[in-house]
Amino acid sequence: MSKEKSLGQYFTPANIAQLMADLISKGLKTRKILEPSAGKGVFLKILTNMGYQNLTGIEIDPTLVKRSAIPIYNQNFFDFPNSEKFEVVIGNPPYIRWKNLSLVQREYFSSASFWQKRMNGLTDILQPFIFKSVDHLNSGGELIFITPIFWMQTLHAEPLRRFLLENGSLELILNFHEIQIFPKASLNLVIFKYLKSKQNQPLKVINYWQKGKLKPNVLERIRWLLLESSSWETFSQRDGNLEFFETHQPYNSMPWWFLPCDIEEKLTRLEQACQFSPKLEINGETTRLSYLFSADDLVMLDYPVIFCKKVKFDNKIYFIVPRMKQLTEYLTKDLKPPTSPLPRFVRVGDIVEIGNGMVSGLDKAFRLGPNVTLTKNENNLVIPVVKAKAIRRFYVEFLTNYFLVKPGDIPSEDILREEYPSLYEQLMPYRNALERRYQYNREIPYWEWVFIRNYNLMKTAEALICVPCKDRFDKRGFVRFALCDQGIFTTQDVTVLVKFDWVKESPEYITAFLNSKEIFNWIINKGLIRGGVAEFSEEPLKNIPFRLINWDSSSERQIHDRIKFLVQEIQKRQLEDISKISKINELISRLLKC
Repeated sequence: MSKEKSLGQYFTPANIAQLMADLISKGLKTRKILEPSAGKGVFLKILTNMGYQNLTGIEIDPTLVKRSAIPIYNQNFFDFPNSEKFEVVIGNPPYIRWKNLSLVQREYFSSASFWQKRMNGLTDILQPFIFKSVDHLNSGGELIFITPIFWMQTLHAEPLRRFLLENGSLELILNFHEIQIFPKASLNLVIFKYLKSKQNQPLKVINYWQKGKLKPNVLERIRWLLLESSSWETFSQRDGNLEFFETHQPYNSMPWWFLPCDIEEKLTRLEQACQFSPKLEINGETTRLSYLFSADDLVMLDYPVIFCKKVKFDNKIYFIVPRMKQLTEYLTKDLKPPTSPLPRFVRVGDIVEIGNGMVSGLDKAFRLGPNVTLTKNENNLVIPVVKAKAIRRFYVEFLTNYFLVKPGDIPSEDILREEYPSLYEQLMPYRNALERRYQYNREIPYWEWVFIRNYNLMKTAEALICVPCKDRFDKRGFVRFALCDQGIFTTQDVTVLVKFDWVKESPEYITAFLNSKEIFNWIINKGLIRGGVAEFSEEPLKNIPFRLINWDSSSERQIHDRIKFLVQEIQKRQLEDISKISKINELISRLLKC
């Protein structure tokens, strides 16, 4: 394994290190400063040049050529005694996934109960690095790091976010998005400044919306905004590709999005409008969907699962939070009743089953060529497939025919050659490549697809809603959800959604809601976005808010039926009719205000 992966080494460019050093609050040059992953000493060199005198550097890799006159201790930062305190901790901590940690490192973190509470199998070593860095700060101390943004937005980093909120507050978030800071590393990087003290001041946020390399003049503009400008407001402002604004501190340890206050308020109103849900009978108890919480919900809400009733609905596990009267039945003298969470908004994952497309392992080998004469047996293997490039808003422009060979369909190569001659002839040029495909822990004949996941879901569904697994929206200004009839299949570049039987809303309405401008705004601000690309695997899809219809309301029924009719018209004409799409958006906006 490369040192980049095993030690998480991505060295900080001098101009970035200088910007971070400039963020240290003005004060005595004798303050104690720690660089816990010193690398070649770029931060220490810059800090020395700025006149700081009391510097400590730690680096685990003894082979690095040092660029600093300050001594760097060659040791594991996690062995550095917590009794050593500092006014400032600054640097670029390592990024090492748990699977890339050495056996010694895994045993180290698994053996101590202190670390067991802070790490899990999804944790990057960056997270305990931040924990320990805060431990080394004196009260009022400053932590200034450059890191990937993932720990701010993923579930498994919730304990770290909670720890930071309990012990201090954020002062700055500088998000570089698609800018490449480190060569050979495609990471969405942020510089953040954290204070180990509770502050009431607004949080400053800068977003740099551009691709490619960081331009020096942009860095100078960022420095001016951070160190000299007084033109910060709560609403979002633009300066070329720079967006800057002030917002409030994070409310809780749920994912941090750092949005302008006006955008956050709008998204909150959308989520609140999606709290409506019908009554459900589950295990003889009447409840509503918005009062069913997943295990992840309870973790984010810091609500003890011990107080909840575990139930199964649509083959998913949920938890019912008891009312305060019921709660007394669960309590002991040693436990205090937790605050009951508010109703959550209904999510897409509550109303549909989400599945990734099937994997052939080499699409071009199985794509049906033109003017191919097929035997009866071969005809039985042909399926219509939706590809991402064919998806438009509301409809699929064209289908592509494929040979689908499932495990056991063709028992041997002799039968393939004799009874499926056209398929055999088509596969021959690709045979070597097919035999080198990933085997998914079984021996797969070259003529079979390697993974036919969700085949039965797609085969039996009355209708499929399809979306590209990755959809570039930045130039187009919208994402694409399309409705397909029964008997259509997808491969790995398309994700499918199939509504559950209990859901009364039509597939047309569901498709329209997902295509709406309201949901697009939610996706680009709270979805899984990498640069200008939205990712639509199961995890980001299932968390999108969804507004169910109140079927007791005649006005809502009329809105639903009108939307259904408009979507059917778009499908019939196979045309993205802007006037009809605008009307659909108007109807959905009206529904959200009901």
